[in-house]
Amino acid sequence: MTRLLAALALPLLAILWSVAAAADTGFLIDTGQLAAEVRQGKVRLIDAENAESYQRAHLPGAAHLHYLDLEDFEENLKNGQPAFPQRVAAKFAALGLTRASDVVVYDSGDGRAASAVWYMLRYLGHDKVRILDGGFRKWLKEGRALTQEAPQLAQATYVPKTRGDWAVKSAALAGSPALVVDARSLAEYSGKESGGARQSGHIPGAKSFPWTQLAGDLATFKSPAAMKKSLAAAGITPDREIVTYCNGGLGRSTYLLAALTLLGYEKVKVYPGSWIEWASDPARPIER
Repeated sequence: MTRLLAALALPLLAILWSVAAAADTGFLIDTGQLAAEVRQGKVRLIDAENAESYQRAHLPGAAHLHYLDLEDFEENLKNGQPAFPQRVAAKFAALGLTRASDVVVYDSGDGRAASAVWYMLRYLGHDKVRILDGGFRKWLKEGRALTQEAPQLAQATYVPKTRGDWAVKSAALAGSPALVVDARSLAEYSGKESGGARQSGHIPGAKSFPWTQLAGDLATFKSPAAMKKSLAAAGITPDREIVTYCNGGLGRSTYLLAALTLLGYEKVKVYPGSWIEWASDPARPIER
């Protein structure tokens, strides 16, 4: 009887695991679905591009929060976390958001800026946050409504519940079994460009995998099959512990995190200090 119950339980567990995985990776929303949800007043929109782009045109009802406004190098250096929770939570509260808000974030369409805001909200414990697939460029190409009018926003109270284990500190990278993936350009990886950091080069042992290898055309990401092929060729497989980094910790590294999460990778983290933090200490080893 015990064996029979165990045999019956296995398929049920498999179903539950697959449902959980689907819920965790289903954070993309297409333009048609978003248009319907906007009409129903179900979602709050965040435009993650710079102020100039937002003022030129944005989706109706969208609030503005440039993703670079979420960078917190002081907290990166001090505690190795993406940001001081109360400080970044205040930015979302100023947009009228609470942790219960259903949020869709978008950018020009390449996914870097949107992934950064998505990541930061998830870090604060926000579960109801999605990325608009194809972003502004797909919305525009389809002839959907745009505006230059900024919404009236009421201050809210945002109580963060941080996921402290999401980030990796610089000290933990030394001797770590994790595969460290550099999402920057080849020029930055090779040391030809510093990206504004104190030194140029890359973290010893890091694998170069520019984020653009996974970028789609009118989609934020390439097809799952195409992404899996590129990742497998680079040895970036779901069984590995993976740490992504870029220059400042938001944008390219969070884009890779989002792409891998979409594909069901479960052991991926971001190094929030990224290259700027690593290169700030002359005692740390560097490869070029």
